[in-house]
This record gives sequence, C-alpha cells and structure tokens, in this order.
Amino acid sequence: MRVKTVLCAVVACWVTVGGGADETRADGANAVSLFAGNSLTGWDDGGEPAKGWRMVDGVLQGDNNSTPLVSGWSWGDVTLSFRWKVQGAALWRLRLLRVPDGETIAEIVFGEKTPSRGIVVSSSKGNVKMILPASNDGWRTATLTRHGGVLDLETAAKSRDKTPAVGDAGSIRDVPTGDSRFCLELALLDGAGALADLKAVEPVGEPLYNGKDLTGWWTPGNIKSWKPNADSIICVNDNGNYLRTEREFANFTLSLEYRMAKGGNSGIGIRTARDGWPSGDGMELQMLDEPQTAPITRHSTMAIYGNLEPLTRADRSQEWNRVVVKAEGYLISAWVNGVLVQHANTAKLPELRRRNLQGWIGLQDHGARTEFRHLRVLEAVDGLGLQAWYTPRPPSGSQLVLERLMNPERLAVDDGLGSGVVEASAAGKVEQILAELKGPAAVVTVSRTSVQGRLAFYFDGEAAPRLQCQADKLDERLPLVGQDRQPLLTYVPFHKSLKVTISGASDADYRFEYVTFPESVPLEDFADGQSCVARGLLPALSYRDEQLGWGTHREADPLPRAGKQDQKIEEQSQAMLVDLEGPGIVEWTKLVAAPSLLDDDELWLEVTADDESTPTISTPARYFFPGLAGGNYHNYVVTNRNGWTNMLAMPFVRRLTIAVSNRGRRPVHPVGVTVSYQRLGDSNDPRLARRLRGVFMDEADSSSERSWVKQSGGGRFIGLVTQYGKAAAGVDSLLLDGQSRDGWRSADWQTLLGIQPKAADERHSLSGRQGGFQWRFFLLAPPQFRESFDLRATQGPRLGNRLALFYMDAE
Repeated sequence: MRVKTVLCAVVACWVTVGGGADETRADGANAVSLFAGNSLTGWDDGGEPAKGWRMVDGVLQGDNNSTPLVSGWSWGDVTLSFRWKVQGAALWRLRLLRVPDGETIAEIVFGEKTPSRGIVVSSSKGNVKMILPASNDGWRTATLTRHGGVLDLETAAKSRDKTPAVGDAGSIRDVPTGDSRFCLELALLDGAGALADLKAVEPVGEPLYNGKDLTGWWTPGNIKSWKPNADSIICVNDNGNYLRTEREFANFTLSLEYRMAKGGNSGIGIRTARDGWPSGDGMELQMLDEPQTAPITRHSTMAIYGNLEPLTRADRSQEWNRVVVKAEGYLISAWVNGVLVQHANTAKLPELRRRNLQGWIGLQDHGARTEFRHLRVLEAVDGLGLQAWYTPRPPSGSQLVLERLMNPERLAVDDGLGSGVVEASAAGKVEQILAELKGPAAVVTVSRTSVQGRLAFYFDGEAAPRLQCQADKLDERLPLVGQDRQPLLTYVPFHKSLKVTISGASDADYRFEYVTFPESVPLEDFADGQSCVARGLLPALSYRDEQLGWGTHREADPLPRAGKQDQKIEEQSQAMLVDLEGPGIVEWTKLVAAPSLLDDDELWLEVTADDESTPTISTPARYFFPGLAGGNYHNYVVTNRNGWTNMLAMPFVRRLTIAVSNRGRRPVHPVGVTVSYQRLGDSNDPRLARRLRGVFMDEADSSSERSWVKQSGGGRFIGLVTQYGKAAAGVDSLLLDGQSRDGWRSADWQTLLGIQPKAADERHSLSGRQGGFQWRFFLLAPPQFRESFDLRATQGPRLGNRLALFYMDAE
C-alpha cells in the first residue's frame, strides 16, 4: 500500500521499540547514527551512484537535482528520528522500499507551508488539517515508527521537552505496510533542503548469554579462559581461542558492550564455519585498545580485520563501549557508542566477497582481559537484502588493475586495458627525464638499481610537480601495494600525461611498468598525501601478501572443492585427480606430495580445458610453485599449507581436468590434488574469454632466435619461471605481434626481477630467485598481444628449462 503524507512541521517524541528491560527511547543508548561524518557512506549502495549531495558537519544537503539516496541497511521493526528543513516550496520525500525487490510500500512527503494555508496530512483514514507555527531556525524534527507491519508518524510543533499546545500536534497511526523488511530512500522535490541527526533504534533481540553459564557456547581452546558472571562473560586470557555460539547466524543485528584492559586486543567473529577462523574464513570485527591519537589502520577497532580500516574511532579506552554489528547479505556495518564506524558492501571487495554468509558468532581471547555484557542478537530473514545493493557499476582504474593480484581471473577478461614499459638510466647532478608517458594510464611498478637522487612527478602537463621526494622515500609517498619497496608495487594514475624526472642521482637504472585505460574507465586523481585507490584495496592487498607469506589462504570459504587424495601413481603412469564440468573457474590448485617429489622434474601436472587435444598446461610440478622449496614468503601467487598451492585462476566452459604424471622409475605415494572452484551459470561470462596456458620448454629446446618463449595467437603474458643455475642469459627484447617493444632489455635480470644480479635467494611479491630458479609474474601490467609473442634471450650459454604462463584467447 502506498501512503503519501505532506507535513508542515514534525517533532520527535519519545518512543519504545521491542520489549523487556532493554526498551529504549529514539535518542537513547541503543540508537545508532545513520550518517558517517562528512561522507555518504551507507547511502551510496543504491542502483545508481549518489550525485548532487554534500555532507557538511554531519548535515546532508541537496536539491531536486540530487539522485535519490538508498540506505545500505534494512529493517523490520524500527524507529527513525531526524531533523530536517527545506527552502521555500521544496519537499522532502521518504520512501520505504520493500526488500528485496525495492517496491514502494509507503511514501512520506513533507515540507514548509505558510500558517495561513496550513497543511493536509493524508492517510488511508482520511485528511486531518492542522495549523502549525513557523520554525524559528527552519529546522523541524520527526519520528517515524514501524512496528508489527504498521507505520506511525508523530508530529508536533514544539521541541520534544515542551508540551505541544492544542492544535499544534498531530499524528498518523496504524497505517498498514505489510511485514516485509524495508530500506529507506531519501529524495528532495522542487528545491533544496537539509537533513541531520538521522538515527535508528531496532528491537534488541534475544539474549546470547543466559547470565549463569556457557550453555550454547563452545571453543576449541581452553573453556576455562571464559568466566561466566552474573551479567557478563569475562575473558581471563588463558588460551581461550574464540568462544563460539553453537548456533549459526546469517543476517542479524548483534549488540553488546565490552570493556578491555589497557592495550588489549580482541575481536568479534561472525559468519564463520564451525572449524574456521574469522579473519580468513568468516569475518572479524577487530577490537583494539589504543590511544585516541593512534592512526586509523586495518587493525583499529571495528576494522574488518586486515582488510578494511574503520571510518573513524569512537571507542573509549578501558571503559564500557557499546557495539552494534549489522550483517545482511554482503553488507556489514558496525557502530561504537552510537557512531557509525564501519560500513562495507563486501560483494565489491575482492578478498571479502568470498567469505561465508552464515556461521557462528564469537568472542576472541587475544591476550587481554575483556568483559562482555548485554549480548543480544536480532535475527533477520535469510537472503542478500535489497537487490539494488548489487547493481553493477563501472569499476575504477584502481579496482580493475589491483584486483588482478587477488583475483587473477580478471586477467582473463578482455577489458581493453593495455600495458607498457619505460626504462632509463640516470647519472649526474642535473635534472634528467626518466619517463614521459601518455594517459589515461597508471604506473604500477617501479624498479631501480639505486635510491639516490630526488624525484619529481609532473601530472597532466602541469608546470609544477605534484609530488617531489627523495628516491629512498618513494614508497612513503606513493600508494604501497603489499610490502615490497624494491621493486615497488604501486598505483599512480594520470589522465593526460606523466613526466618523471630525477636530479642529484648517482648511476641508476629505472624501469616503470604502466597500464593504459580506455577513456570510459573512471580514473582516480593522484594527490600527494591522499589515497587515489578505492577504499579497502590497499589493506586487502597487504593482508593477502601477508597471509600467503604465513602459508594461509581461504581454507574454509563457501566455494566447493574437488579432487582426490592419497593416490599411488606407478612409474611412467598418470592419474586423473580432478574432473569438473563447466562453466566455471578454478580459484586455486593444491598439490599434496612429499617435498622430495619436487626436487626434480619427474612429477608433472597436466591441465586440460574444454577437451582440447593437448593440455593447456603441461609442466614439471615444481615450476608451478616457484620459491616454496625455501619455505613460504610474502607474494600473490603461491603458498604452502598442507600442500603446495597456486592461486592463478583457471577458467573453463565445458570441462576441466587435472592429471598428475609420474615420469620417474619408481611409484610415488601419496599424491593428491584439491581445487577450489566457482560454478558459473553463463557460458558467456566475460571471465571465460581466456584460458590459463603453461608453455614448458627444456634446455634443449633452443631456436636460432634464442627465444625464452614464443607463442602464437592472442592473449596476455603473465609469468616466466626459469632455471637460474643453468641460464645465465638475460632478456634481449620483446616482440608483440612482430613489433619490438621498449624497456625489455635486461641482460642481468636486475631491473626485470628487482633483485641484485648475484643474489641467490631473494623473494618478493611477484618475483624472486631461490633454489636454482628465478621467476617473475606480470599480473599488474601484463604484455598483451593479438597474433604473436616472442621474448628473446641475450647471447650466451644454452637456456635452461622454463615455464611461461599466459591467459590466451579461447579457441
């Protein structure tokens, strides 16, 4: 049912929602703010981007040209309170949008009218005429209550602490709206207006703690670390792990209070599989007692641990803090002491969108005495929430490029992005040009042989540099992707041009790798001291780099698994261990085998996609997992956790198989392969445009042109693994579609790998040298070709065995 209401003046009243002792008023302890400082966070999740609005000192300002705003939250029963004002004949319009389809279940329109005209409040019960006095400062207040599928609106002309005079108050009551959950849409009609202090109060839900014992909770750690008290659960810090609910929850509003010892560390785990770990498989809302002056990081209170820093800080050290966590579909929000400190649409974040959407709620023992009380949970219906939350939007340049590190399937998309390289040498004190690039583009890798001198970056033809710094401080002034300083992984966008100069340098060689964009891609602006990377990308990239370095990755995510374990493969035999029907994408591949089996080239992996006559990948297994013989190291491609794991995505349309071949002279046992994969419903999905292909050549396979690798067809070159001990030759040149490309001569590999020529064990996020192997992955700026690829070697000894990796166009 649609209800239109025109209001002249509206004043908030005291209301209660829910039941029991925790009932509260609209501005009471349970109220949470729906505005986050001076940002539109929480209101930019609708079907179209928010445009035409401003947030100034927490006040939302806009006009009839502003796009409607849709809340990133939905409610069943709720009380909403706010202040509003308009200019002239302008009107505010509030719509209640039914979840999930977005249909209007109620509409409220209100504005300023002259007392002589009065106003008409329209409802299904008829019209009520009221004459209300004008507002001295233009601000009005309003309270809207929806309870049990019925909408009430209270209005009054006086402030809430005064009794309205006769004729100065009115109300609409018992307007039926149905029992569907709803989101709130805000819009202005016929002029400009402002809205402030928008707050919500939900029922507190059911208690999670019975006030006497830990019935309904469990932990794989020491249960005695958790002490039940009359009104709280106390973590006494004795190896308590996570205290976890027996029940699993999907969509909910969780509320609690906590008090932590000085300098303490804890967390709230949500949506985690029974034996999973929140920060990697579900989600952890971090709790950290630190000084208010501490910088906000991906580990601050209410950060989504490791992946997304909070919006602000509102916790109080060593005091009771009230936390509200709201989870619906992929949207996660958190409030501390009523302040919105976290909001994320995790469907749009590359690491978090693969997390579980249901699981236990838990409290973490992380080395600090922590008290928890008033634990309540209000469950919501299952589902992903409002459909409009997931309306696709054009990704920004940083999203298109940097997500390749965490989701290499993006490299299989024909997205129109290109790449290039510029190399230059610098010597002497005078200013020299290192690079002159044309946009729209972004520099993503900087490799150098010296950190002496002063750099200057001139953007888009500007006469003055937008950034100047000493070369050894470059990683502090540019966005740092992961942890590598040399080679430096970064993201420096420019629209028209970028000129980089250096002065006061000793002998130094520089290599800049960059990505080019179509004009249609929304490109960020670089500003010194400000982020030019989409929110959540840099912390997520650091988290992934760090986690793979520890041998950790998504082990309990919701994606299905396939494969066989504990197989015995006879000599000169092959075993089929994975057989999948498409369409789909293998997200990671894990080989379980004795480490000694990776000391030579006798154990092979053979991957075949879509029943092609020859394998798309056929290589000795150890080439597929470079650097792991020396243990784990921070990177974006491989890790070792109960098996050697490669994170490169393998798209397929009809079928994908993985076989392990034993080319040795004795049986091998045990051998197993596990893959994590996602099923796709559309064989025309853009991510299926290319296949991961591995071209292996042994040292006897050397042509007269001395090529490291040659390939015909179209695709992207993403990696090369070579035997360093048997290959002293370097790179002479690169030919794409028969044309030589600049920047690819690296006789000693130093600028190409970003490591010292004589280093035998040096490993980085995308390159390294260890155990007789050297490798480089080109995930950020892969060379792209349409007809042919030829990476030529310098003159010298015979080339060693090598594996080249491509995403090639599907045949």
